[in-house]
Amino acid sequence: MKILHLSHEGLPDWRVEKSAITATRNGHQVIFCGRASNYKTTLFQKIYQINWNAKARLGVPLYWKSVKRQLAKVLNETRPDIVHAHNIFSARMISEFKVPFVYDDHEFWSASSRLLSEMKPNLHVVEKPTALGHNFLELTIGTRRKIVNYYAIKLWARWEKEIVCSTPTITVSDTISDEMRKLGSSKLFVVPNFPLSSETINIAGPRFHQSLSSVYAGSDGLNIDSYPHRNMTGFTDLFETNGIGTLTILGWKNNSTDRVRYKGFLSRQDMFNEMSNHSIGLLPWRKHWAHLFTNPNKPYEYAHAGVLVMCSSSVQPVVRTLRDHCSVFDGYDEMVSQLLYFKNHLDLLYKKRQESYRFAKANIIWEKHEKNILQAYQLS
Repeated sequence: MKILHLSHEGLPDWRVEKSAITATRNGHQVIFCGRASNYKTTLFQKIYQINWNAKARLGVPLYWKSVKRQLAKVLNETRPDIVHAHNIFSARMISEFKVPFVYDDHEFWSASSRLLSEMKPNLHVVEKPTALGHNFLELTIGTRRKIVNYYAIKLWARWEKEIVCSTPTITVSDTISDEMRKLGSSKLFVVPNFPLSSETINIAGPRFHQSLSSVYAGSDGLNIDSYPHRNMTGFTDLFETNGIGTLTILGWKNNSTDRVRYKGFLSRQDMFNEMSNHSIGLLPWRKHWAHLFTNPNKPYEYAHAGVLVMCSSSVQPVVRTLRDHCSVFDGYDEMVSQLLYFKNHLDLLYKKRQESYRFAKANIIWEKHEKNILQAYQLS
């Protein structure tokens, strides 16, 4: 079977690639079509480019038709047996063709699109506006953005309901699956963002650490927009003043201090190696309603690296998955208290890390769920 992975984004996208690996292991051919990138990979038989833009994602007819024409050429050349559509824009686009497809919802757009209404306008495009100019610009951009965001939220929610009610749908957590059933979906498959077993098989068990060090992995510092459900205001300052050990941040560059160090982007193997040098992996996002529909990779990568996961209680998909193998806090004061406790109980922390590592090896792997992808293909 020939499978076309269709995305409005480019590579790398590890969830897309893991799905393609699953297909190739089961004897299928895989092709990718998405935005242009310089990413080098031999996974896909061929890679095609499509010029998605913001107006196309809003369904503006001229731009939507442009993307549709580009996709039509790809479909005519590749003749896929099935399209694996990643996220709502690709799913909505491919639904206009007579091609079997499945919808892989990485974000749960019905919920995540509502975050747009909480985001502040980006004023970085203007250099040094005056105070009066800044206020006027913020009002103008803010008003325009509210109108566009309101339209986008309604449109994407309608698109998603149409798709999930008619198409086999893959999503990342049970909490999202439960909400999709309320929309009327009956062909649902959960495939969490777990690592491949091949990524983690060579990671040795946890080593005892003589002092407390924590790690955070994520590219949040590279984003111009501030995402409200990833609010970490004041997070790094806690390590400068509270005597809770050191913090290493993977994924973005900044000026390091004695207590907070930045490592920048790392390959996945280097990322796991670096994580294993620390004792606690943090998911320090402040509590937010959208966390119920958020299931990030990093906690599961922490666990495989022999690092105890510590996260906000609002990230329920993570808490439900790791069960007793994570430490949960309701706010930063409680997080600091727990870090201080573990700083003074390194033996207990080491025991918890070992238990978490064993649990991850037995349960938190992609292969435990990849059969759901193949079942979705059969129903398309």
